[in-house]
This record gives sequence, C-alpha cells and structure tokens, in this order.
Amino acid sequence: MMYLDTNIIIYAIENHPKYGNVCKKILLDIESGKLKVCSSILVLVEIINVLTKINKVLKKERKKLNIKENIDAILSLPIVWLDLNFFIIKKASEYDYNVSGVDYVHIASMELNSVKKIISADEEISKVDFIKRVEPLKYV
Repeated sequence: MMYLDTNIIIYAIENHPKYGNVCKKILLDIESGKLKVCSSILVLVEIINVLTKINKVLKKERKKLNIKENIDAILSLPIVWLDLNFFIIKKASEYDYNVSGVDYVHIASMELNSVKKIISADEEISKVDFIKRVEPLKYV
C-alpha cells in the first residue's frame, strides 16, 4: 500500500500542465483497484483549502469548482482513510526534517501506520530517510 499525497488529487482536478494527465491515470488506477492507497484525512482538509483558493481566482472569470462534488468523488474512491489523532501530532512534533510542518503530519501518519512509500510530486518528501517517494511522472 502506498500513501497518496494531496498534490496528486489537486493536479488531476486542476488539469495541471505537467502532472494533470498522469495524476488522472493514478486516480483511475485507484478507482479500478489496480493501485492500493491510503491517505490521512488531512488530505481532505488540504483539498478543500486549495479548491477554495482556486475558486477565489476563478471568481474573476465567473467560474467556480464544485467543492462538494470533488470531495464526493474523492470519497467514492477505495482509499483507506487514516484518522488524525494525538499520537500522530505528537510524532510529527518530534521530526527535524527540512520539510513543511504539514508534511510532518503526513510523515507521522505514514510511519505510525507502517507505510513506507508515497506517491507525490513534492520533492521535499525525498529528504525523509525512511520514506520512498514515487515521482508521478515515473508511475507505471
């Protein structure tokens, strides 16, 4: 099982010029059961946050993403959702990697659930010695 990072979902939704197509393929593989993934519920929080920011930009063009529909679509995927708890926050506070604090929570979720691989476009994650990052463009 691999950990699914937020950027995979966001890049698929926003049709990112570099990662959009491969991220859509990853989500299709998750949907079909070809790729087994887990993720923290923090990912859902991050997605709502990013989509809200995108909507602020789109408002100028009189466009809007339907956040509820996107969240419903994500929740329909066979993703194992890892709950946040005090043990994860405590573990996250113990790290000293050169990554963001939010990534500490993802890393702690992975470590405490014995997940060693993450699919992510975030190169910073590669700085964590016990995690193997799978670059989306190299996903087969």
